[in-house]
Amino acid sequence: MISKMMPSTSIDLSPIDVPPPTTLEQIRTSKLLPFGSVLSGIDKQSRTGKLYVSSIGLSEDEHDLTFHGGIDKAIHQYCVGHYAFWGKLFPSPEIRAKFVPGGFGENLVAGGLDEDNICIGDLVSLPRQPCFKLNQRFGIKNFAPQTHQEAKTGWYYRVKQEGWIEEEMEIRVIQRSHPRWSIARLHHYVHRDKTDVSVTQELMEVEEMGAECKDVFEARWQKIQEKEIATKQTWKEFKIKLKSPETPRIVRLDLEAVLKTEKPSDIAAGSHAVIKLPNGLKRAYSIVSGNTNSLVLGVALDDTSRGGSSYIHESLNPGDIVLLGAVSQSMSIHNMASHHIFIVGGIGITAFLAMMKRLIDTNQSFHLHYAVRKSDEVAFRPLLSELGPNVTIYDKSQWQRLDMFDIFMNRTWNSHIYICGPQRMIDAGIQTASAIKMPSDELHYEVFQADTSGDPFTVEVISDERKVELQVESEQTLLDAMRDAGFEIGSSCETGNCGTCRIPVRCGEVQHRGSALTKTEQKSEMLSCVSRGIGHIVVEVPKC
Repeated sequence: MISKMMPSTSIDLSPIDVPPPTTLEQIRTSKLLPFGSVLSGIDKQSRTGKLYVSSIGLSEDEHDLTFHGGIDKAIHQYCVGHYAFWGKLFPSPEIRAKFVPGGFGENLVAGGLDEDNICIGDLVSLPRQPCFKLNQRFGIKNFAPQTHQEAKTGWYYRVKQEGWIEEEMEIRVIQRSHPRWSIARLHHYVHRDKTDVSVTQELMEVEEMGAECKDVFEARWQKIQEKEIATKQTWKEFKIKLKSPETPRIVRLDLEAVLKTEKPSDIAAGSHAVIKLPNGLKRAYSIVSGNTNSLVLGVALDDTSRGGSSYIHESLNPGDIVLLGAVSQSMSIHNMASHHIFIVGGIGITAFLAMMKRLIDTNQSFHLHYAVRKSDEVAFRPLLSELGPNVTIYDKSQWQRLDMFDIFMNRTWNSHIYICGPQRMIDAGIQTASAIKMPSDELHYEVFQADTSGDPFTVEVISDERKVELQVESEQTLLDAMRDAGFEIGSSCETGNCGTCRIPVRCGEVQHRGSALTKTEQKSEMLSCVSRGIGHIVVEVPKC
């Protein structure tokens, strides 16, 4: 017997009736074949006769085990009735012709059962998390997210009893253990309502939940806890285990926790750590690799150092103790992109090494464009060598030039671009994207230092307990002014990248800085670490 599970679009959590039996219309399998820049089993063919089902799926079916397959994802089913829905939504004849049974790469084609009437644990497994290959399959950018917004993703079965299946067999739900949690409802809490703490706790404990989906709720719970830690400014002691030169301007720091945890957590690619140095200064640095017990940083000596990088280069030694504050993810891989382009200058390489390693591990397509002043300024060469032919290095001393316009113009369809480097490089990327009318959501960038100064302004701060009027001076940040007044505001990078210090704005004009807020979010929020009010503004202290 096969079993399964999935998410929702409704917040009504009343029990869901068991659907009537239906008929298995088709069984589809495939071998792994080239699909764009990767191998994929999405192009499945209809099979007749009996097929054997083992604990890892149909005997004639191959999976890209990076994203699919395994016990939790043995068999995929899709409701045949959904294809008519997609055909009406995308009426172009070329696209509509692709919305036929098998289009989603499903193994089982049947009607009657769908994401609204199948529940977690229905002698069932986990909701399907659509991947970027669906975008390429149908030629629609960001199509995969639409499938879970509409709760029409299909679902996976976990095989509870091995055996034979064939067309025209009856499919029925024989046991329902979680009648409140349909696939569609689960989608709702995975992708839309991410703030309900009680639901997060409940779904973390569902035994039948597939690992991929459970990881979403466990990671969300961890972020809730990390936010509390960031607000309280908790610090953990780390020892400098090793300090070694990477280039004439960059040192590598290997940090090791003084008090290690028994089961360290992985650190998400694209994260940074806030470090408090022995001289009292706090700085944020990208994490090259590691976990919560030991990690690697790269620090460049800044020509205009304000005391952080110069102290690290000149005074910090192996055996010294530093304090590690919040660890936050300030940039992440866009999962719906078919190709990823990284543009880096100097120390900016540290922001992307873990991200590119993740792409290598998951067989995804990317290319790194890395600009340096001289060849001896290429940092972390052993890690770069692991990236294979996906790297182009530009040596300025050899008159090699990174052509931003050429990279942007010749990018492949559905590519996302990530930039980290000097402000002039980021500005050039933003200007180039604007000039060629590249969608703004396909460009991502991170800065290491931010200009936080500006004209003085006044602010009324409203919390549950009180209202306070504050003066923010020209060299002071709103974040510091609010903390000086006794308000607890979380922060991490303090350069406008991570969004930890975002606060609601009730009224007033804001000079927005940083990259952590979208244009839509800037209408009602601001980054208190870098953005500034104009004249007078009214803000709220966010609720934890």
